[in-house]
Amino acid sequence: MHKKIWLLTAILLIFIAIFAGCSKKDEGEVFPETTPPMTDESDELIRETIVYYEDDAGYLVPVMRKIPWVEGIAKYTLRIMMDTPEQQEDLLMMGLRPLLPADTEILGMSIADGVAKLDLNEAVLNCEDAAKESNMIQGIVLTLTEFSTIDKVQFMFNGKILDKMPHGTVVKDPIGPTDVNLEMAEDTTAQGATVRVFFQSTSSTLYDYLIPVTRVTSSQNASLETTINELLKGPMDTDNMTIDIPPDTKLLGIQMDGGVTYINFSKEFNGIANSEDSEAMTIKAIKLSAMQHPEVEKVELLVEGKPYSGTASLDNEPVFANEW
Repeated sequence: MHKKIWLLTAILLIFIAIFAGCSKKDEGEVFPETTPPMTDESDELIRETIVYYEDDAGYLVPVMRKIPWVEGIAKYTLRIMMDTPEQQEDLLMMGLRPLLPADTEILGMSIADGVAKLDLNEAVLNCEDAAKESNMIQGIVLTLTEFSTIDKVQFMFNGKILDKMPHGTVVKDPIGPTDVNLEMAEDTTAQGATVRVFFQSTSSTLYDYLIPVTRVTSSQNASLETTINELLKGPMDTDNMTIDIPPDTKLLGIQMDGGVTYINFSKEFNGIANSEDSEAMTIKAIKLSAMQHPEVEKVELLVEGKPYSGTASLDNEPVFANEW
């Protein structure tokens, strides 16, 4: 009996020692100041991070990915932008591809005063053309500046700052986020305002996704009205993008009341309900386009002044263009 008690006591002391050791290890770990919520799937801390990839048509596409909240999370994020077999498998169903070559190495990275100094090896200097080179640099900047501590990125290659990359992309000075997938409207003027709208990809992949387009307009006012009217015009590249809003639909007005933005369309808008899948993507595109304006927090759709009564709900549509 005494042997059993001694054995149980010894086991208990071992567990206490192990637990104490784990507790001391956790206290020594450094986490960012803003800690994200835990997921339901595990006790691991997860951050929702926007990562940019490229589609078959050469457009940059933002994807919200849930990644472990680890020390050096910016470096970790860059690694899931590399063209490894694992990332190819993850992105295959969406028809997207990573921006960084598989043999990319992060030689160093530091952040000070809002500038991330990023040192990469020579693998990134071997892009096949100017478009891919520019997309790679822009995609890295757009991804890293999603972190609150980063406003610009200073690129270095094997420890050196270059004036230009082999295909002409200028990288001498720190680079901030630029207009993604920039296009000029047919009636663009020199003083035209710039707005961002979202269109649905026509790619024949398993999952649908939205493409952000920055359009230079004929209007001098980058208002919400301008944004919605540009969305109603539809994409210029109709081979690779679409928006399933009936072509005769008109914007009747926009009102803000009690923190809610009401967007009022003509009766033709009801035609989006003909396809449940298309309806959800269209409403999501409208919501995301509207929320590019900081004053817009909540969106409600009206048709001829009455609440839109389709199947899809704006409340169910996430604030991310594409989720993984």
